[in-house]
Amino acid sequence: NFTILCINFFPTLVNCSDGDRHFSFLTCVNNCKIGNCSKNGDEFLGQPGYLKYLQWDCDSECKYICMWRTVDKIIANKLSIPQFYGKWPFKRFLGIQEPASVLFSMFNLAFHVLGLRKIRAQVPKSAPLFWFWHWFTAVCVNGWIWSIVFHTRDTYVTELMDYFSAFSMILFTFFAAFVRIYERLLCFPVLMFGVLLLSFCIYHVHYLAFIHFDYGYNMTANIAVGVLNASCWLIWSGINRKSHPHAWKCSIFVILAASSILLEVADFPPWFWIFDAHSLWHLFTAPITYIWYSFVVDDLKFLHYQHLKTKQP
Repeated sequence: NFTILCINFFPTLVNCSDGDRHFSFLTCVNNCKIGNCSKNGDEFLGQPGYLKYLQWDCDSECKYICMWRTVDKIIANKLSIPQFYGKWPFKRFLGIQEPASVLFSMFNLAFHVLGLRKIRAQVPKSAPLFWFWHWFTAVCVNGWIWSIVFHTRDTYVTELMDYFSAFSMILFTFFAAFVRIYERLLCFPVLMFGVLLLSFCIYHVHYLAFIHFDYGYNMTANIAVGVLNASCWLIWSGINRKSHPHAWKCSIFVILAASSILLEVADFPPWFWIFDAHSLWHLFTAPITYIWYSFVVDDLKFLHYQHLKTKQP
């Protein structure tokens, strides 16, 4: 859904930050590699197997160890906590890099699965757009799976997949707005709009993955599509607020989703080195997903009733 837009407003990775340029950090990493890396430089000597499985090689292990040694020195000198490689320092758990974001991403995943179960339990399969919302859930589930993977272990590949799957969620929700406006999937305007969005998605992925990963362009693309997406749903729910008694749920969801960006604006060092603003954003978006699927279920029932009325003699 388009709440994932907030993830892309503020890119979490940049080339360097104050922490990883700190003299103590650089010296520590250099000494750590000399004393703890295998001959080929890949393995950290004596490292538990589960860390190797999560791709904590000698370089990343030394950076993690030295990050905390540097943070301890900074705290001792009563200085501000810096970021390291564009991220706040997090205490990992069983090799999981950002445990709170992983857990709360799982919450979001669960709410989408529960939402689909609600659709299947309460809506007849003959209802218009019944199967379309299955595809929507599949796209969102894929997005949250990659969010879990990315926050478990941040690598170049997991970062790309997190960004691309997040963008696919925004695009598909935008497409869903047009499907809902026309109340059908198989009509020329909807199909042409779908082809347009698919083409843009392919271009977006190709450009970022194979030409240049431009955070500024990625942010602009997400903001543009996200604003258009939210606007479409708000306009639709405003126009249909009287004829569709459930339309208010759509409006509430969009407003809450948009307001969640305040958590990203109020960025701060993690509480207990676990809970940062981004993880709290994940926590916030999970329960409001219930409102969205409540709207979808009511809307499918409404469409089904309208469909039955047209069939009556």
